[in-house]
Amino acid sequence: MTSPRARFVAFADGSSLRNPGGPGGTGFIVFDRTHSALRYGGVRFLEDGEADVTNNRMELRAVLQALEGLPDGEHVQVCSDSQYVINALSKWIHGWKRKGWKTAQGTEVLNRDLMEALHARTSRLNIQWTWVRGHAGNPLNELCDALAQSAARGQAGPQKADIIPALKTLL
Repeated sequence: MTSPRARFVAFADGSSLRNPGGPGGTGFIVFDRTHSALRYGGVRFLEDGEADVTNNRMELRAVLQALEGLPDGEHVQVCSDSQYVINALSKWIHGWKRKGWKTAQGTEVLNRDLMEALHARTSRLNIQWTWVRGHAGNPLNELCDALAQSAARGQAGPQKADIIPALKTLL
């Protein structure tokens, strides 16, 4: 049985200019196929609470930002070039939870705070995780990368006029 076409398509990417240490940035693009609505953005992180700014944390934060405000129960295709994000949230998280947030090696799961926040959010949505190859010409992934890089540098990133033409790949 095939899954229904997702109402929302979310692309997300993260960047840390020094890994670890930052500064870091997030980038996301969310398209609502039902209402032809677009939401996008990026956030700069000079610090990330008690944790170091890392590329993986920025990748996770970008997905969390992309999922903000989406209605519970909706189908969402989440696209990321981070195999860490895709595998952590679609495969590994189940074992981590069973083992009390320990890895197969018995160590603490890194980025547990973000993993738990994402698990809480994704459990109220129907998520289809899709890995896309980074820096391989996918226009929406490239734009998310530019949003994240711009945010990390504290500069303006791509605007709506840059993103709209790339949405044709979703239609």
